[in-house]
Amino acid sequence: MFSHGRRMLAVIAAGMLLVCVHSVRAADFAGSVQGVVRSASGQALPGAYVKLIHPERRLTFMVISQAQGRYTVNNLPPGQYTVQGIGNGFQSKPAPVDLTAGRPATADVSLTEKQGAVVPNGWVRTPGRVSGNELDSELPPPNLPEGDGKQIVQAKCPQCHYLHRLTQMRWTRDNWEKKLAWMRERIHENPARAVDWTDQENKILLDYLAKNFSNTTPKFDPNGRLSRTLLKGDAARYIAVDFEAPNPDAAFHDLTVDPGGVAWANQLNVYALAKFDPKTFTFTQVPPPAGGTKPGTLAHMGPPARGAGDSIWMAEIGANRRWLQFDTRTMEFTSYPVPPTLKGNISGNTMVADPNGKMVWTTAGTRIVGLNIQTKQFVAYDIPSWVETKKNPNAYGLDVAGDGTVWFAEREVNKMGRLDPATGKIDEFPTPGVDIPRRMGTDWDGNLWVGFHKTGKLVKIDHQTAKMTFYQPPTENSGAYHVVADPKRKVIWLTEQTADKIARFDPKTETWTEFSLPIVESDARRIELDPSNPNRIWWAGDTSSHLGYIEVLDK
Repeated sequence: MFSHGRRMLAVIAAGMLLVCVHSVRAADFAGSVQGVVRSASGQALPGAYVKLIHPERRLTFMVISQAQGRYTVNNLPPGQYTVQGIGNGFQSKPAPVDLTAGRPATADVSLTEKQGAVVPNGWVRTPGRVSGNELDSELPPPNLPEGDGKQIVQAKCPQCHYLHRLTQMRWTRDNWEKKLAWMRERIHENPARAVDWTDQENKILLDYLAKNFSNTTPKFDPNGRLSRTLLKGDAARYIAVDFEAPNPDAAFHDLTVDPGGVAWANQLNVYALAKFDPKTFTFTQVPPPAGGTKPGTLAHMGPPARGAGDSIWMAEIGANRRWLQFDTRTMEFTSYPVPPTLKGNISGNTMVADPNGKMVWTTAGTRIVGLNIQTKQFVAYDIPSWVETKKNPNAYGLDVAGDGTVWFAEREVNKMGRLDPATGKIDEFPTPGVDIPRRMGTDWDGNLWVGFHKTGKLVKIDHQTAKMTFYQPPTENSGAYHVVADPKRKVIWLTEQTADKIARFDPKTETWTEFSLPIVESDARRIELDPSNPNRIWWAGDTSSHLGYIEVLDK
C-alpha cells in the first residue's frame, strides 16, 4: 500500500468572464443583441451563422438565424462586441456593437462580402492532409526557413522525431525555451540514441524557432470551414461558445466535466489544472501538490477522467511519478505514488475510471496501466504486438466495455486491443487498413464506438464478438477522432477534428447531424457530455488553446 497525502489548494484566478447566451445558464444580465441577417439584395436569410465576439473577454458566441432571418442573443453583460454574419457563400463586414448595461442593442447584418477561401479539411496547419504525426514517416522533410538555426534543426531534431511535428507548432519564445530544455533533458535518458546540442547552439536554436514558429504567424481565415450553404433543420438549432486561453501556449489537450457542469482541462505547457465555469465564464487554474519537479520544466498533468462523485483522475507527466485524484468540490488532491519497481511509462493519451469504481486505467504507449483504487496497487500489461516486434503500437484511446474488458486503440499499428483484467490476457484485432484508430466510447449496450482518423469513419465494435461495423459521416476527410455515447437519447457524438465540427449520429435511423465550431483549426479532439445539461457537449483544442461547447436547442 502506498502512502498518500491531502492538500487544500487555493484557486489562482486568471481572469473573470461573465456572459450568457440563449439557454446558457449564467448570471441574469439585462443586455441583449438582436437583429436580422439579409443578403446583399435585402432578402432575409434564415440558416446563416451569426458570430458575437468579445475580444477583451476572449469569448466567441455563434448562433444561427431563424425565421425571417432573425437572431437574438440574450443575457449579455455590457461591453464592446463585434458582430458578423456568414452564410450562403457571403459574409458581412465585422460591425462594432456597444452594449450598455440594461439596454438592448440592435445589429442587422448584410452579407455583402464574398466568404473567404475554403480551408480544406486537414491536420493542424496542413490543409488537405488528414492524418497526424503518425504518418510523418511517409512524407518528405519539410522546407525549413533559412537562418542560422536551420542546419542545427536538421541535424539534431530528427534524432527523436520527424521535423513535421516541429514545424506545426506556434509557441511563444518563452515556451520554446522551456521546450528546448525539456528536449535536452529527454535526450540524456538515452545517450546512445541521440546527441545533445551545445549551450551556444541552444541560443541559436531558440532565436530561430521563436522567429519562424511563434504565435505571431498569421492564421487561416476564421470562417474558412463554415458552410457555404444555409443551414436547415436540426443543424440550424444550436449555439456554440468558444473560449480562448489567456496563455496562447496553454494547449488544452483533454477535458472532463464535473457534476455541476464545470469543465476541467489539463494543459500541456502549464503545470496546472484549468477550470472553466460556464455559469460565470470564469477561468482559473489549480496547481498540483508540490513534488520533485523542478521549477520551469514542462511537467504537466495528463488527460483528466471523471471518477465517482466529484472526483477527477489524472497522471502526471514528468519527474513526479504519481497519479492524482482531485476533488472538484473541496479542491483537494490525493496523491498515489508509483512504486519504484514499476519502471517505464505510467501515463499516456487517455485515462478512464471504470464505472464499477474499482479501477482507473490509462494507455501508456507499449502497455496498459491500471490502479486499484481500494488497494492502491498498480498493475501493467505489455501489449503483445510490442512484445513480438518491439515496435511501439502507441496505445491511444481506451474505454471499459459492458463486460468489464478494457478496449484500447493501437494507433501506430492499426489494431484494436482488448484486455481482460481478470486474467491479464490481451487480444488484438487488426483494422481493415491504415485506419489510425484514435479514441472511443462505450454505449448503452456495452459496445465500443471508435473514431478511425485516417479514413474518417465512425466504427461500432461489438464487445462480445469484436465485429466492426462502419459508418461514414457526411463530411469527407473529417478526421474522426473521439466518440461519446448519450445513453438517454441513444445517440453517438463524434469529433470531426480536421473539419472543425462535432457530429451526432442516430444508430437507429442512421442519420447524421453536423455542427460547425466558430473558428477554423479549433483542433477539437476530446469531447464530453455535460452531466448537468444533456444538450451540451464540451470540447477542448490542443494546438489552438481553445475550449468550449455546443448546445443543441430543444425543438
